[in-house]
Formats: sequence, structure tokens, C-alpha cells
Amino acid sequence: MLPQPRRLVMLDGECELPLCGKILTNYDSFTIASLLKSELAKYGRNFSFTGFGGSDAVIKLIIEPSTVSSSQGYKIKITRDNVVIIAKTNRGLFYGLQTFKQLVREYGCKIPAMVIEDEPDFKNRGFMLDVSRDRIPNMQTLKALIDLLAELKYNEFQLYFEHTFAYEGHERVWKGYSPFTAQEILELDRYCKDRFIELVPNQNSFGHLGKWLKHEEYKYLAECPEGFTTPWGEKYGSFSLCPTVPESITFLESLFDQLLPNFTSAKVNIGGDETYDLGLGRSKEICERLGKGKVYLDFLLRIYKLLKRRGKTMMFWGDIIKNYPELVVNLPDDLIALIWGYESNHPYEHECRLFSERGVTFYVCPGTSSWNSFVGRSDNAIANISSALLNGSKYGAIGFLLTDWGDNGHPQHLPFSMIPLGYASTIGWNISSEITIGDLLRQVDIHLFKTNLPLAEDIYMLGTLYKSTNIQFHNMSPYFMSLVCPHKMFEHLKEFDKEDTSNIRKAVSEAENVIKRLLGSDVQTDLQQAIAQVINNTQMLILGMRAFIFEKEYNSLEKIPDQIWHSFKEELNKISQDYTQIWLNVNRPGGLNQSLEKLTRILKMRV
Repeated sequence: MLPQPRRLVMLDGECELPLCGKILTNYDSFTIASLLKSELAKYGRNFSFTGFGGSDAVIKLIIEPSTVSSSQGYKIKITRDNVVIIAKTNRGLFYGLQTFKQLVREYGCKIPAMVIEDEPDFKNRGFMLDVSRDRIPNMQTLKALIDLLAELKYNEFQLYFEHTFAYEGHERVWKGYSPFTAQEILELDRYCKDRFIELVPNQNSFGHLGKWLKHEEYKYLAECPEGFTTPWGEKYGSFSLCPTVPESITFLESLFDQLLPNFTSAKVNIGGDETYDLGLGRSKEICERLGKGKVYLDFLLRIYKLLKRRGKTMMFWGDIIKNYPELVVNLPDDLIALIWGYESNHPYEHECRLFSERGVTFYVCPGTSSWNSFVGRSDNAIANISSALLNGSKYGAIGFLLTDWGDNGHPQHLPFSMIPLGYASTIGWNISSEITIGDLLRQVDIHLFKTNLPLAEDIYMLGTLYKSTNIQFHNMSPYFMSLVCPHKMFEHLKEFDKEDTSNIRKAVSEAENVIKRLLGSDVQTDLQQAIAQVINNTQMLILGMRAFIFEKEYNSLEKIPDQIWHSFKEELNKISQDYTQIWLNVNRPGGLNQSLEKLTRILKMRV
């Protein structure tokens, strides 16, 4: 089961669900009973409802506040005669239903007798999906994802916005991106709420606003209207709002007034991360006088006051303020800091202690490690999630938010986020869970991919191939860099040796074997889309490996023999065609061309 319950005791015997039976329910639990009835119908079981407590109901749904202590907790007792699901609230009953669904999926209609007593360790269990780096899922894809989150007992969902909400009067910013409309957000909010998930608005409100600030009519708001050079030496365009321009707050206020009424959540994630250009432009003088940390905090507090007047609780990324420990204590008591970091060795213990000792309410926010990789960095994701949640639990985090970013065009398909989603759900619900990787992958196959194939095992293996080289990069696999950012790879080629090249050739063979197995598998229709996505990303991985090999061998794209380059170009174009078809099946058309441009830009780098 995912997540694994906190306490499970096996009993003698089994309960066989009859072809026809009754579900004991009442007015309060009727919605949950209706969901259960629909689920049983998938297995050829025709159940009806009864409110008579003395009946011979096979399944009993009971809301009894005095027998379960947690509002999110539940108990399930399965005997030879019946199944009893009892909870303090409808939410707890809903979570009990998700566990029962998984038991039926795993055992069929003959379920072993057992007792489960369950409740979560983390009160808030969230997932954030990046929808601002070109890929914006269609409504069908999003609703399927929300259903999956509900089954995994997540209760918070965030869609990361930079420019992908259809703000009225700002059409130039979102034109061509197939943005979310107010009507769609209202529909998603209702869909989430029906599944006990809080849809939290997430609009970056300080940095990461380049899609706005590149336009002339918004440049007056920019810290660096003509762009800046990042700490790692790259030239960026306009990026952050200038905190000393009075109109910056007015601008944000106008966005919040349009966005927030579409959400029932009392929380708002305003971002505020990675403000690399702060103090390099219009605010330079005041940052030199007061200190960059003070200027950052002052602007953060002005946004906080905007939201406070609207009755909202502000969430923000804590990566900037943590650099000024003396200022952390000045944060208001009623906001939520989001501590993030995505490498396996991220110092979560130090950062959790920092915010905890200064009395700041916080979440921990690990990542899926799917981005900048094509196929994920699966072992890194597991270690990153484990460190974040264990330290979050140790130092009093009130929740976690698993993040799934889309840097560099978001070319990775959603199946590569499934293993981290399943793992975080288990550790976030039951921090003492000792689930093994083997058990995790089997449960992901059964409950997320709903297959008997070892698909999760293949995905996990693919996500370890980035370690075929001795040199590793922060937040990116070397093969992704070779294909999508070759200009960066050429800076590092001297660090690699012949052993790396030999190991990569072996990794290519392993990846090709995965594709052969998947192409030879007889899969049900529901799984065909996921298989196509895995194959497509694996082909990108292989092409990235081959790009690495010839970049190392020839040290310049121009020196690659024409025959090799022509073959590479044809293969990348074919992969891009498949990518386009898959994209249009599950995503909106807006952003596709921008993503393709990033995926294929290596072809334009050869003069």
C-alpha cells in the first residue's frame, strides 16, 4: 500500500466480497459510500446502501469522533464476515476508503483479514507542479493527477505560476501559452476540494518574472531592465521586481485581486526565491546602505501585509532569508517559510534548526529530481526526500511540499515523477516507515501505474544511469547538459576520462534494453501512454549520452564528421516528432514550440 499504514495486524481468514451486498451509511458518510459503490462496481460487485444499523451489511462506514483521535485518521477492521471503516471525520473516512481501494486492487475480492489503525505524521502533505516552464497539462491530465494525489493521501496541491494565468489586461504576457483561465481554476479548486485536497495559489511575486519584465510596458518595474550577469557567469534578461519602485506593490496587488478569488484556500505561495539580481540595478544604492537582506525582508513584509488584508496566510521560499540568520527572527509568526534544496546532501538539518530555533513555522520542500535529466535522478530523489522529511519531523515542520520543476523546457514526462510521489507519500504519512526500494517499486507498479510489468523498476534504473560518469553536476545530469546545454558541457570535458566514455557506452546499452523490453510488452490501453512517454524520454537520454561521447571525442560540434552529425540530427528530429505527439495528447499546445526549441537548439549551434 502507498502510503504504508502506521499499524497493521493480520488476522486469521479472509473476507470475500459477494456479488451483491449492502453498504451501511448515513447522511454524513453518503458521499464516501457512493465512491465506494462505484469502486466495487469495477470488480463486478453490485452493492446497495442501507441506513439500518442492524442489517447484514458487508461493509460499514462509520463516523464516530470518540473512537479515532486524529481528524485525518481511520481504522479498518476486516473479518470473515464484514469490513468496517471508522473515522472521526469524513476526511478520515475518505483516507480509509483509499486504503481499502488499494487492498482490493492488490488482493481482488478475497481480502485477508486484518486490522489497520492509521493517521498521518505530517498534517500537510503537498505536491507542487511547475506549469510555467512551457509544459502546461490539459484538464484531463490534471484531474487524473489529482485523483492520484488523493489516493496517495496528499492534501495540498500547487500549480507554480509565473506567467501562465490569464490575467485580464496582461494578454501580451501569456499569449501563446494556453494559460489557465479563472473558470478552469474554479473547476480545479472544486475538483480538489471534493477529494479533500487544498488547491493553493502559487504566483511568484519577486524573482522569476522574466516573462513579464522582458516587455517594454513592464520594464519600469524591473530591478535590472537591461538584464544582468548571474553569479555563475550567464547573461540573463530582466528577472526580478525592483523592491524600491512603489509601483511594484501596486502591480502585485492587481494580480492578487484577479487570482485569489478563484481559490478557496487561505494560503498563498508568493515565491520570492532566487532573486539573484537584487542590488545589482535600481536598488543598488539602498542595498549598499541598508544591506541586501534588509531590503529583501522589507519587500517581503510589504507583500505579507497585502495578503494579510485579504485574510490570507503567506508562504514563501526560504532560500534568500536563510542567508541572513539575524533577520529570520523578524519574520511574522503567522507566515510559512518553505525550506528547499534538491541534492541528496542538502543541509536540511541545519536549515530546519535555523527556522525552528527562531520560532518560524515552516514546510520542508524536497524535489522529484526529474528535471534537467530526461529520466530523473531516482536515487538522489529518494535520499533528498528522506533527508528533508526526517529533519522536518525532527525540528517541527508542519508539512512538506514535494516539488516537480520543469527547467529548460520541461521535457521530462510525468511518469518519471511517480516514484518520488509514492515515496514522499509514504514517508510523509508514516515517518517511521522502513519501506525498501524493492517494495516501493512494486507498490508504484501496482497502485500508480496499475500494471504487473516492472515499469517502476525500469524507471528507477534509468534514473541511476547519470552516475555512469565520475563527474556530477548540481541539479542536472551530464547527459541532459550534453544535449540541451552543450555550451556548458564543453567547459567541463577535460574533467572526463576514457573510463567515463566506456561506462557511458555500457549505459547506452542498458537504456536500449529497456526500450526493447517495453516495445515487446503486451500492455493494456491505459498504460500505453505512459509506456510511450518512458520510451520517448529514454531515447532523449540515449541521444544525450551519444552527444556526450562525440563532444568528448571531437571537442567541437563543427569537428564532428558530417555522417555522424546527419545521423544524430535525423534521430533528434524523429524524437522531437514523437515528443510533439505525446505532448499534445496530455498537455495544452501553448509552450510546445518553446520546449522544442530548447530540446533541439544543439542543431543550431553547429555553424
